[in-house]
Amino acid sequence: MSSRRLRWSLFVFIIVVATLLGVNLGTGNQPILGLDLQGGVSVILQSTDEASSDDLLVVQDLIRDELETLGIAEPDVRVEGANIVVDLPGVKDQEEALEAVDVAGIVTLRPVLACQAGVSPADLGEQLPDGTGAFITADGLQTCILGPSGGSGEVFERGSAQAQINQLTNQWIVSVDLRSESQQIWNALAAECYSATESCPTRQLAIVLDNIIQSAPTVNQPSFSTGVEISGAFTEDEVRSLARVLNRGAFPVGVEAQRVETVSATAGADSLRAVFIAGAVGLVAMLLFLVAYYRSIALIIVTGLAIWGSLVFSLAALVSQWTNYALSLAGITGIIVAIGVTVDSYLVLFERLKDEVRAGRSPRNSGPRSFASTWRTIVSADLVSIFASSILFWLSVGSVKGFALYLGLTTLCDLVVCWFFTKPATILFTRRIAVEHGNILGLGGAK
Repeated sequence: MSSRRLRWSLFVFIIVVATLLGVNLGTGNQPILGLDLQGGVSVILQSTDEASSDDLLVVQDLIRDELETLGIAEPDVRVEGANIVVDLPGVKDQEEALEAVDVAGIVTLRPVLACQAGVSPADLGEQLPDGTGAFITADGLQTCILGPSGGSGEVFERGSAQAQINQLTNQWIVSVDLRSESQQIWNALAAECYSATESCPTRQLAIVLDNIIQSAPTVNQPSFSTGVEISGAFTEDEVRSLARVLNRGAFPVGVEAQRVETVSATAGADSLRAVFIAGAVGLVAMLLFLVAYYRSIALIIVTGLAIWGSLVFSLAALVSQWTNYALSLAGITGIIVAIGVTVDSYLVLFERLKDEVRAGRSPRNSGPRSFASTWRTIVSADLVSIFASSILFWLSVGSVKGFALYLGLTTLCDLVVCWFFTKPATILFTRRIAVEHGNILGLGGAK
C-alpha cells in the first residue's frame, strides 16, 4: 500500500474518532456512573410471606425488569439470604427509591358486586359478609364491594402485558397473555361475570393491587383461549400503568422495604478519584517503561492509547444513552484489564519488528512484514477476551455484567485501533529515512 493511502486512511480514522469525542463532549453526553461512583440509594426488601429461594429469584428478575423499564440506569438487584437488595445509582431521594421498588405487590382478581361514590372503604367495611371487601378505585372516585378472590395475577404470562392501540377503534388497550396452566382459573371467573351470576352481578372483574382497584373491566365473552384485551377510555399513561400492574401480578410472594440506605455522592466521588489516581499512576509508569524500552517508536503506543481512550469514552457515553448500563467500579476494572490487552497487541507487534530487524532486514521492510505476521495472533488473543466477556455478560447479573460489557467493548476498540491506526502508523514510521540511521527500537544500534 502506498504511503499516500496509508496517510489518508490514518487521517480519516483520527478525524472520525475526534468527531465522536467532540460530539459527545459538546452535547454533554457522558457515561452514567454507577451507585459506587455517583452515590444513590440501596433498598433492602423482605418477603411478607414464606418464600423459597426460587420465589426470591423470580421476584429479583421481575423487579430488575420493572426498574429497567422505568429507565433507572443499571439497577443492581440481588438475593442475599432471605432478602432482596436493590441498588439504585443516581437516585438521591429515599421516597423516590421506595416508589421505584414498590413493584412487588400481589395482584388479585375479584368479581365486583357493587360500587358507590362518595364513601370510603371504612364506611362499608363493617357491613360486609365474610370473604368480601370494600376497595377504593385508583382514581379515588368510587368504593366497590368485591367478592372473594378467584385468582391472582399469576394467571398472566410474565412480562407479556403490553400497551397497544386498537387499529379499528384507535383507542389504547392492554393485551396480556394467559399462562396455559391458568386458563381454567381465568375462564371460570370470566364465565361467572359474563353470565352476571349472583357472585358477579355487575359483569365486572376487578384487578386489585395493594388493596386498590387498578381496573374493573366488563367481561364481554365467557371464555378466552390464549390472551385477554382490556379496553376502555384510557389514556396512554393509564394503559402503561395497567400493563405494569399486570406484569407485577406474576410475583409469587409479596415484598416490603425493611431498610433504605443512602450512599453518599461524596463517597462515590472519593472512589472515582482513587480509581483515577491509581489508573494514572499505573499508566504513566507503564508508558515510561515502554518509552525507555522501545525508544522513539513508543510514540505510536502513546498516541494509540490516547485514540483508544477517546473511542472507549465515546462508546461508554453511547452505551449509557442507549441502554440502562452505568459505568461502575466493575466496569472501570474491565477497562483497566483491557488496557493490558491493548498494550499486549503493541508488544506482540514491536517484538516481531525487533526480531525482523535483528535478522538483518531493514525497518522499512520489517514494518509491513511484522504486522502481517502478528495480526492473526492479535485477533485470536482479542477474540478470546471477547468470547469470555460475552459468556460472562450472558450468564451474570449486576456489577459483573458491567465488567463483562466494558471488557468486551474495549477489546473490540483495540481491534479497531490496531487495524486503522497501529497498522498504518507503524508502516509509515518504519518507512522514514531517519529510521535507517537511528536507534529507535532499543536494539543498541541501527541495521
